[in-house]
Amino acid sequence: MSSELLQRMRDWKLRLKARTVVRAGVWWRGAPVIAVTGTNGKTTTVQLIDRMLREAGYKTARCTTYGVWHNGVRVAGGDRAGHRGVWRALHCPGLQVLVAEVARGGLLRYGTGFARCRVGVITNVLADHLGEGGIGTLDQMAAVKSEVARRADPRGVVVLNADDARVRAMAQVSRARPIFFTMEGREREFERSWFLREGRLWRKHGASEEPLIAAAEMPMTLGGHQRHNIANALAALAAIEGIADLFPVSRATQLAALRAYERDPREYPPGRFLLTRFRGQPVLLLHCKNPESHRLEAAMVRRVQSALGCRYLVGVATSAGNRSEEYHREVSEEIARLSDGVFLCPPHRRFLRGLTPEEILRRLSVALKPEQRLGVEALPTATMIERARARFGDSFLLVYFLAYADPLFQLDEFLREAEFLPIPAAALEGEG
Repeated sequence: MSSELLQRMRDWKLRLKARTVVRAGVWWRGAPVIAVTGTNGKTTTVQLIDRMLREAGYKTARCTTYGVWHNGVRVAGGDRAGHRGVWRALHCPGLQVLVAEVARGGLLRYGTGFARCRVGVITNVLADHLGEGGIGTLDQMAAVKSEVARRADPRGVVVLNADDARVRAMAQVSRARPIFFTMEGREREFERSWFLREGRLWRKHGASEEPLIAAAEMPMTLGGHQRHNIANALAALAAIEGIADLFPVSRATQLAALRAYERDPREYPPGRFLLTRFRGQPVLLLHCKNPESHRLEAAMVRRVQSALGCRYLVGVATSAGNRSEEYHREVSEEIARLSDGVFLCPPHRRFLRGLTPEEILRRLSVALKPEQRLGVEALPTATMIERARARFGDSFLLVYFLAYADPLFQLDEFLREAEFLPIPAAALEGEG
């Protein structure tokens, strides 16, 4: 029997299993699903929704790229952003609400893992993973993501990013009531929306507008400067509104969750703008998984560098292999623009995904000047600090752009030795 035929049989069995989970799990157990998809912001939005529901006293499960959590306690590790996570989460005892991250790969291979979701959330559609699975354009990617909108229950809600034209159009393919969120002042175009105005989050329903919380009050926005996290908060609030007929959450509880989220860097999987000190040197851990992520983080990275008084910025760059050459070129350009020196390293072998380490390094180096290249191999953090000091002295900030993909970076070991640092107040001042 050919390997191709065997793979088709395995895929068919997994699809059958996913359908069985829906019939024997979601509806028979009576746990409604809040499903979140998009290119960026999925995990943060899921965690925010889950936190609000838990703090209101409900029994929840959430599945994300980092695993499955039951009532805030991790019960399964690994990437569970899809049908595998849904299947595991449904076996959590006493489950009342399931909040599921739905990633592109699982959607293409196995579907959503559920027949209906009470609330569907689509954060955005950006240039990532193009060229895989027959998806070559943003319109095709939007068609994949729109599956969550199509599966939103007619009695429920679909939450859509009004600032993304492809996402905004998904209201036409969903039978659920739309709630929009916007950072660009489009709120008056819709009956129901959540929006940002003059640094504050607002809710609109018909002609009524309700001011809620200043963006700077939410730790995850870093003084209101991380606008993408403001958008994630708006999406989460809209989702909570969408499930309120079954599981209401008071406004006070919602706002308390926003004020507490990411106050303690140990509470959620770190690596998404986490500032530390290691061997006497400031080290910043990021989760820049695509060119847009690099662009979104760049301004705040510069603010932190300036507030710390670091003259130089030294980057550590890697990337997954299953991306187009244009994608890697854009990443290389963003890193070159921000960094004075760069350590390039091939990713962990599980992220090679069809490319050789040499090819990934070649692609990531295309925009770097020769004097910016500090190394082209995987190195321990301590070694990179030593080499950077030999070049730049002590006045530099070391930035891991994609910490989890570095083959020699062990987060748990790093955090046992590293000291958490608050983001400097000087970096949080000024307009967000």
